[in-house]
Amino acid sequence: MNITKRLLKDRLNFSSDGQLADWFGVSKQAVSQWGSDDAVIPEGKQWQARALRPDIFGPAPTEGEADRAA
Repeated sequence: MNITKRLLKDRLNFSSDGQLADWFGVSKQAVSQWGSDDAVIPEGKQWQARALRPDIFGPAPTEGEADRAA
């Protein structure tokens, strides 16, 4: 699953980039560089979202699963 800013905001019940920034521990400016709400967020942040909330975004793949998916 590719995670967009809109998906993050919807599932986390956030309304702003600032809330996403706080959740990821980055600046609001960093989040704004990810593009529009429909843009897919950087891969590293997708992994982080899965690690922080596997109940919402699914568990991050194990090393072997990640290799097979590539």
